[in-house]
Amino acid sequence: MSLILISHGALAQGLLNTAEMIVGEIPKAQSVSLEPHESVEDFTAKFEQALANAEGKITVLCDILGGTPCNVAMRYLDRISLYSGMNLPMVISYVSEEGETDLIDNSKEQIYNVAERLSQLNGDDDE
Repeated sequence: MSLILISHGALAQGLLNTAEMIVGEIPKAQSVSLEPHESVEDFTAKFEQALANAEGKITVLCDILGGTPCNVAMRYLDRISLYSGMNLPMVISYVSEEGETDLIDNSKEQIYNVAERLSQLNGDDDE
């Protein structure tokens, strides 16, 4: 299994670095960033190199549906599984849960209005 994170700017590399701070080294994980000065062709070349370096089943997480990184990756849907809306819980879920099973649900479960959640937890303590 290989994981490739793709994004506009440094988001993909930042998420990979942060995830590795939390869970340790993530083998077979790479990031590919579209920098402001790069063309679609530049990004495509970098993405194709990441694909060439990948082994086994390839999962790609991208920052936003319809953006250039996602659009480039969609050309390879016959070779990859592609998910948009990449965030830190999604990366950690992929690594911790060993793959795509429940990836979206696990990621959604980490979205909270913190003040409401704390209020709920404090309310539970009062009972």
